[in-house]
Parts: sequence; C-alpha cells; structure tokens
Amino acid sequence: MASFPLLAFFLAATQLLCVQTQSTNTSVEWRLPSIIRPSNYQLHINVTTDVFSGTGTDFHGMVIITFTTIQTTNTIKLHASHDHLRLNLITIGNTDINQTDYSVDNVTDILTITLSSGTINVNSTYRMIIDFSGTLSTTEMDGFYRSSYETLAGETRYLATTQFQPTSARKAFPCFDEPSFKATFEIYITYPLGYNALSNTPGSLYTNDSVSETFQFELTSVMSTYLIAFVVSDFDCTAGEFIDNVPYQVCARVEANDTRGWALEVGPQLLRSLNTYTDFHYNNSKSKLDQVAVPDFAAGAMENWGLVTYREVYLLWDPVESSNSYKQFVATINAHEFAHFWFGNLVTCDWWSELFLNEGFATYFEYFTTHDVLPSWELDKQYVVDVVQSVLVNDALENALALQSEANSPTEILAKFGRISYYKGGAIFRMVEHIIGSTNFRTGLRNYLSEYQYGTALPENLWLALQSAMNNATAQLPANSLVEVMHNWVKNPGFPLLTVSVHNNEHVDIVQERFLVSGNDTSSRWYVPVSYTTSEDSNKFGNTAPIVWLTPTANASFHLPVSNSSWLVINNQQTGFFRVNYDSSGWNNIRLALQRENFDGIVDLNRAQLVDDLFNLARVNRVQYSTVFSTVQFLVNETSYFPWVPAISGLNFLLNRVGADSQLGQAISLFTLNLLEGVYNNVSFTVHDEDDQIQTLKQVLVLNTACRLGKSSCITAADVFFYFYRATGVRPPKNLRPVVYCNALRYSSDQTDWEFLWDAYTNSTILTEKTALISALGCSRDSALLNRYLNLSITEDSGIRSQDRLSVFNAVYNNNPVGVDVAFEFLINNHDRINEMYLSLNALPNLINGIAGAFTTKEQVERLQQFIETGGLPAEHLPSATIALEAAQANIEWVENFYDHLFDFFFTEPQTDAAPEVLGLHVMVAVLVTFVARLLV
Repeated sequence: MASFPLLAFFLAATQLLCVQTQSTNTSVEWRLPSIIRPSNYQLHINVTTDVFSGTGTDFHGMVIITFTTIQTTNTIKLHASHDHLRLNLITIGNTDINQTDYSVDNVTDILTITLSSGTINVNSTYRMIIDFSGTLSTTEMDGFYRSSYETLAGETRYLATTQFQPTSARKAFPCFDEPSFKATFEIYITYPLGYNALSNTPGSLYTNDSVSETFQFELTSVMSTYLIAFVVSDFDCTAGEFIDNVPYQVCARVEANDTRGWALEVGPQLLRSLNTYTDFHYNNSKSKLDQVAVPDFAAGAMENWGLVTYREVYLLWDPVESSNSYKQFVATINAHEFAHFWFGNLVTCDWWSELFLNEGFATYFEYFTTHDVLPSWELDKQYVVDVVQSVLVNDALENALALQSEANSPTEILAKFGRISYYKGGAIFRMVEHIIGSTNFRTGLRNYLSEYQYGTALPENLWLALQSAMNNATAQLPANSLVEVMHNWVKNPGFPLLTVSVHNNEHVDIVQERFLVSGNDTSSRWYVPVSYTTSEDSNKFGNTAPIVWLTPTANASFHLPVSNSSWLVINNQQTGFFRVNYDSSGWNNIRLALQRENFDGIVDLNRAQLVDDLFNLARVNRVQYSTVFSTVQFLVNETSYFPWVPAISGLNFLLNRVGADSQLGQAISLFTLNLLEGVYNNVSFTVHDEDDQIQTLKQVLVLNTACRLGKSSCITAADVFFYFYRATGVRPPKNLRPVVYCNALRYSSDQTDWEFLWDAYTNSTILTEKTALISALGCSRDSALLNRYLNLSITEDSGIRSQDRLSVFNAVYNNNPVGVDVAFEFLINNHDRINEMYLSLNALPNLINGIAGAFTTKEQVERLQQFIETGGLPAEHLPSATIALEAAQANIEWVENFYDHLFDFFFTEPQTDAAPEVLGLHVMVAVLVTFVARLLV
C-alpha cells in the first residue's frame, strides 16, 4: 500500500491505534489454525444491475476452495465477514453441511465448520463449495464496495471495486484471509452489459445473455488473499508500451483520458529498473499490468498483483494544470506499488507483525527506483529529509511500536500500517545497504527473492540472505552474524543518541543511549555503525561504510587519523539511523565551519542532518536553543533545498508550541524571515523552470513559509496573482497555486474571495486543482467561513467526497491559529455526525489528537478535558482522547519549561526584517508580464 500520501488514513491513525491495542482482548483467538492449507480458489462473483443504477448493493457469489490437511480434524476454520456475507450453502466433498454445524464469530469473522459425521484425513485433498450472498459497502472504502463519479454532463455513474489489505478479502468471499495462506485463484465475474471487469490476470468472455456477461480470468500465480482485486466499471483503458511482452495500460473514467500520459510514460521505465535490479522479471509471475484510478479510495494506492488501484490524484496527472509535486507523487507511488510485486507479493511477510518486510522495501524503492529513472530529481537526497528525518520524530516516542511487534486483531494489524513499518523499515534497509555495500545488498536481495519466491519470510531470513552475499566481508561485522547485529533494531522500538566528545583534538569517545522525547529507557542498546568525516578528509562524506562500531555492551573510543582537524561530523550522509550530539567545543567547531566559504566542505545532506539533530536535541533539553539559533545562522547563505526542510520544520515546531500570533511567536517568525532572506531571493514568483524539480520544490517551500510568516512582498505577490485570476479567469502558475490560494485567503477580509475559490472547487474537473483548493479553503481567518466549510464536510451532496472530508478538517486547524478553536468547537458540537460522515479509519480520535497537538493555551486543554469528561464521546474513543489530552498537557508544560530561555534569546537583541515591506514596481510588472505571456501562448 502506498506510503506517500501523508493524509492516507493508515499513516494518520498509527499513534492512536497503538494506544487502542493495549486494551485488545487477548483471550480472543484471532488467528486461524495452520492444519489446513488452501491451494486453489475458483471464485464466481455476480454483480447485479441495481448496483450500477445506484438503487442496490447486493451481489451473489460462489467459491470452490481446494485444500489439503496437515493433521486429521473434524473442524475447519476460515474467514467470512459477519457483517457483509450471508452463507447460503456449504458443501465439503459430497456432503452438505447443516446450518447448525457452522457459524461465524461476529468479533473475529472466523467461520467454523464442524463435521458432524466423519473427519478430514491427514495429507488428503478436499473441495469445499460455499454459496453466499453479499452486500457492497457504501460507507467504507474497503472490502468490496461501491464507488461513483459524476460525468461532465452531470450524470452519476457507479462502479464496484475492492480494497482487501489487510483483512478485508473476507468481506467479499469466504477465504483463508491471512498472508501465509497462499493459493492460486481462478475468478469469474458476471456484470451487466455496457460495463467491463478487470482482475489480477487477463480475462476473456466466458458467456453472455441479453442483460449480462461473464468474464473468466486466467489462473493466477500463488498469492495471498489480500492481493486479489476486481473492478467492474464503465472505465476505458489506454495502452502503453509492452514491458517484456507484458501489456501495460492505465484505466480510468473516460473523461480522464488526457491525464493518463505520465503514468503511461514513467510506469514501464520504473518496472524495467526493478526487473534489472532484482533479476527476477515481472513476466515470470504475471502476464499483464493494469493501473486503475478509482474515484473513492481511502489509501493512496494498493499493490494488487496485476491490477494496481489508486486514488485518482495519484495516477492521473495533467501536464498543463498539475504541479511538479503531483508529477513526483505519480512516479514515486507507482514505484512503491511496483516494488511490492517483489517485496510483498512474490515474497510476503509471514504475518502482519513483520509488515516492514513489505512496506519498508516498498518505501526504499519508491525513492531509489525513481531516482534511477529520474536522477535529476535527487530522490536519493529527498529520502533523507522525507523519510529518515521524518520517522526519527515518530520513533522517539516512548510507546512507539517496534518494527516487529505482535499484532493479532484487525485494530492491532492496522496499527502496523504506519510510519514505523514504512519509513523506519526503509531507513533501516538503507542503513544495512551502507553497512554491507550496495553490490552485496543487491546480490543479497536477489538471493532472498529467489529462495522465498511465492512464499513468506521472516526478518531472520532476510538478514541471512544478505549475509550470504557478503562473503569475506562478514568479518567486518561486530558480531557473529547480521541476524545478531539487526536483532535490536527489529525487536525493540526507538533508536540511539550518540554523544561525541573529542579530547586533545584527536581522541574521540562515543557513548549511546535511547533518544526519547519523554520517558526514560536506560537499557536499550544497539549495534551502531559509525562513519565520520573531519575537516582534513580529502573525500569528504563520500565513505558511508562504518569505520567504528558501538555494541550493546561497549561504547566506542578511537583516535582520529589526523590530529589537527578543526571539526568532526559523525554519520556521513545520515546513513545511520540515529541522532548525534557533540560536546560544546564540537558544536562550536561545527558552527564556525558552517560560517566559512562553501560551509567548509560539509555537504548539504549533512548540513540537513546537523540542523535536524540540533532542533530535536534542543526539544529534549540536550542542547540550549541559543546553540541552535547561533549554529543555524549559516542558513542566511544556504540555497540548497535539503537543509531548509528540517530548518523550517524545526522552527514550525516552536511556532506551533508558543502560538504564531503570540509575542514570542512573532519574534520567532521574524528570526525565520531573516534566515530566509537569501533563499527567498533565490526563488521567484515570476521565474518557473518546471524542468528543475528541486528548484521548484524549494520555491514552493520557501514562498509558502515566507507568506505564512507575513513577509509583505510575498503576500503582495500572491495577491497580484490571485486578483488577476479573479479578474481574468487565468489561474496562477500551476506550482504556485497552493501558495497563492492559501495566502490570498489568509490575509483577505473579503468573503467573496472565499466564495470565488469554493466555486472554483465545485466546478473544477482537475483532480490536483481540487486537492489544492481543499487545503486552501481552510486558510481563511474568518471564523464564520471556516464553520461553513466544516459544515459542508458533513453535508451530503456538498461536492466534498467522503475520502476528502478529513482533509477539510485538517486544513482548518492546520492553516492558521484561528482555525484551531473553530475546528475544536465544531468537533465538540458535531462529533456524532463526524463519526458517521468521515469515512476514514478512526477519524474522530485522529481529529482529537491532531487538534490537541495544535493547542497553545491552558484554556484549550481545560476545554478538552471537560469535553472528555462530559461531552458524550463514544466510549471506544475515550482512551485515545485521554492520550491526546495528556499529550496536549505535556506540550503546555514544554512551553512553560522553555519559554523563559526562548524569550531571553529573542528579546535580548531585537530582530529586524531586512525584506522590503512592499512589492517593488519591477516585481509587480514582472508578475503582470508573466500573465500576459501565458495568455498569448
């Protein structure tokens, strides 16, 4: 499943689900016994005409399961959803099973069949036939569900589609719905004439009559149930180039034909790259590849083998209207899903406890396969600031999940679909690659895929396969095996903080401890690979292999090869998954180096690492904020995109804690604007090189930050673009639309500006434009408009799709301080309706958690406490809400602890904004010239 769309519900829900799993009833048997192994399914699904007219949701099915037994038994257990399926007849062999001899547990969805006479013998093969009826979901976007879209002519069209990962295949047909119960599948789908069906394999017409037809799909390779998919719709498909004799096509609404080109172009390139890397070509397991854009889709995408499904916005890209960032999303999410063909589909995690074996590799190749195809995008560097630095924040929480942790119930399983499995898993794989070398890493992965193809694997299987490729290099490990080295990284949560001391300018001592935002852990230790660079190294930061190791029982102590180095930086290119703190002289030496020409050779990724570590060390009082602010002064000369990502993130954390509109918040804003001045002048509202991906990402990041913090020239430029749009209908440059739309509303006192963009949203057929507008409409500071917007999110037929309602709420409380109180009050007054209408996973507790994280006053926290105690919140959400309350209280305490230090720093020496307060005439003319030029093209 795709990781990147950060609003995807699986990633958003992680922390709250972690909390909820603590109360799971451990006496419930969630797992199936392993004594029966299915080998083949013949599945027939019949979807009636009523589904496609919008008047019905029923379907009918029959499944024939061939299975063998490992031991003699008179009981068979498999899955069938209690809420979605009705069992009509069960036959095993030639014996019909009485209704009194089978039942479905309404908690676990386990169907238990008891043979009243006779037994099933060991090592024997049987066929089980189940005739059933089902109901398509219209309120949840998982299992077998109904979606819809509106044509340009205003007609509503319906389709039936699937989303089975992780535990929802059982909602479509009775099955052994666990990843290790692999089998082959032969699928038949009956549907009304005028529609078509797609599944995992090529299909052909089996039979038809005057109202319907049945398609038969070829036998699949051996695969898990969660990878089965089918889509019945009136979509059409656009064929791309063949990939190793495999046909490739992109399918969507007919009216989306013009937006399929980028996926058609980049998809084959990505798949060829993975074919080459793995040396196991896609056509060994599948004979076609369809990509389908689904109008209602909760996640970002799903790696169904041979039939990948996506949110429309992550597959369809308009070259004229869609931004560079969405072009990147399409490429990277395609790469993520394609990587699953090997890591997840071909070799599957043995159980969801080891999900990182699927999702960690998909995240890794999401970036590095795309980097292989599109190297100018520098996704190898983006990986560090997007993935590694991002998940270090999540993994610093005391209750963070380990990469491999117990998960049995659906709630516990869903908790695994979070940043730890995706991002930490990917970061750990990158670290291992640099420990053993890229060539050995690739060879080891090929060994892993070859040995476990069409089966399942555990982490130990992976480490042994990688070790097998190391040959004599194994001696470089600080333990007997890679399994031992990686044990604590996989079994335990968290990561180390390395504290570095340099004595007499040559002797280095490094100690480790677990880095925690709060709490205490004095026992966790890891095998930690350490690379480093000094001022005297000729190949600065080029060697990422470990030079020394820390072990669970021993710290590191060594001499530098050159004694006159003026600085030392640990963790070249941030390949190791840890943070680094230095003694006061170490930080001072780094600060002086960063002030020299070309930053004294410290490369941009390590500059980004230093900034990220500093802000997070200060957050836990390991360094003083005065050290942070004096060190990051080098940013006045920084024009690389990568150090600015953690810098803006770190400064935003402070603004979110103290409140952007407070006296201290305004001082932090001014400090940030002073740092931004150089890079602000490096980007432009009027120069748009769409071929320069990194410059474009930097442009959007910097301009959005400068406008949000109140830089007058930035706001004025955004206004010029916006009001030209209002006057002429010519939209701003596509990459700057989120900046222009949001800031035009943020600083507007004219309600018609909001009305104008709401009308633009409701009338737009451009998917990426609608996504940008959903966020921008929450930027207004008008409480009445924000309340209206939130009410639209819980109103049927408002034009806001169910998959986007949570995005509306997030936009309101994330985009300005006014929105926090508005969103909180709305939640208090409408939590029942929100729970009903926001159809993403655990929406209500997620919203409480998000809003509580934005609180900056004691009054807000007290109001939340009152709501929890007396507000009628559903009982199942109270534990999550209580945790959110505790986190909000901790945030207020954090501000109290650090406020005086921050205040003293910012008000000892007044900060001044060097930026001009008005938009210069030459810039305004350039903006207008840009518009005229676009009109004349």
